[in-house]
Amino acid sequence: MLMLKKFALFCVFLPSLFLNAYAVSPLNINSATAEQLSAVLSGVGDAKAKAIVAFRDQNGPFESIEELTKVKGIGNALLQRNKGFIAVIDTALTSHSETLEEAVP
Repeated sequence: MLMLKKFALFCVFLPSLFLNAYAVSPLNINSATAEQLSAVLSGVGDAKAKAIVAFRDQNGPFESIEELTKVKGIGNALLQRNKGFIAVIDTALTSHSETLEEAVP
């Protein structure tokens, strides 16, 4: 009976170890290339990915992921489908913190 309990615990906890090992960080839409966007986002091909990058280049960094709907061809349904895979990270803050890390011994 004890062996059966150990086996049951093993079966329950083993998959959780592998799930954490393959956790992926969201894609930063303020620094992602068109190739990265089309590879990660469902329903976004080369044309839409290039439109996202062009919009970002013309209007500056996105302040929220909801701003993606301002890009032609990106609607609420597409945004909702991909919300868990993207994030908005200010690239100026990221590069500034990296500079500080390099400066501090």
